[in-house]
Amino acid sequence: MFLLRPARFEDRAAILDLARLLDSPNLPINERLLDKRLTRSERAFLEPGPPSAERVYQFLLVDPAERVVGTSAIFSKHGTPEMPHIYLRVGWEERHASSVDISMEHRTLQLGASTDGPSEIGALILHPDARSHPGWPGKLLSWGRFAYMALHPASFENRILAEMRATLDPQGRSAFWRAFGKRFTGMTYAEADRRSAVDKKFILDLFPKTPFYASLLDKDVAQQLGEVHPEARPALRLLERAGFGWIGEIDPFDAGPYFGAALSEVVPVRETRRARIASGEPPEDADPWIVSAEEGGSFRAVATRAAREEDEVRLSKDACRRLVTRPGDEVA
Repeated sequence: MFLLRPARFEDRAAILDLARLLDSPNLPINERLLDKRLTRSERAFLEPGPPSAERVYQFLLVDPAERVVGTSAIFSKHGTPEMPHIYLRVGWEERHASSVDISMEHRTLQLGASTDGPSEIGALILHPDARSHPGWPGKLLSWGRFAYMALHPASFENRILAEMRATLDPQGRSAFWRAFGKRFTGMTYAEADRRSAVDKKFILDLFPKTPFYASLLDKDVAQQLGEVHPEARPALRLLERAGFGWIGEIDPFDAGPYFGAALSEVVPVRETRRARIASGEPPEDADPWIVSAEEGGSFRAVATRAAREEDEVRLSKDACRRLVTRPGDEVA
């Protein structure tokens, strides 16, 4: 049985190993940034509060042998005056020339920024060895974050954002950036990506402020706008099942799509209920649930078969052990 719990500072080496599998903007291979992230995360779990760019919740997934096999995060506020949320709004413009009876439809890209942005989920990495493993590790790693949000809704914004990983070439380069961003900044994709981790103002200063016609891009590049990397499609399917949908925006670096949802309408948040653990084992054909607990002050979650009856739930001894709970304790 897999366990989702808060990451701790002593987990940094294992998280860096996971980061090397992806090296995403939300979890770069950077020890200094990771140390800062984990310090903020430990503080946030100990003292949940209102949405703030200082509050990051980094989760860790461990297998039955206590090996770290995954990580994911919630950024309680993405988009502030110091670090705005930057995006390209995808629109459509139709032009018609009556003299020649020709109509043309153009896809447009308009730079935008928000200094009072949503909460964001990201930094999800599941080790290949754990993928498709019995016990629903992928779903627990993704949806387990929402179990925490359901318990602490005041700590997050009303809107939740998810930036999906875009299609890159085997060398990790973005064809969209070469065709678009590099023309306006002179930077390579890697240089711009590193810079954006500490400063996004250069994008606002250098990118065009007027709408840009995607038809000016090479056909192959234009077709990739909003495309999701094949390895990210399972994660996207889970988010879509949770109620997320494309919000008409793409990332200005790699053209990956932004998906979003209202916090109250996210299925794992909306359907979370509290219950007391009852004595007795659930039947073998009981439905699977994500069950979370905060007894003792530390968040923990498992994916397990459970039998829920009104305000009580029966769990296996293994689930109770992983959650550090016993009959009479409250779970969600």
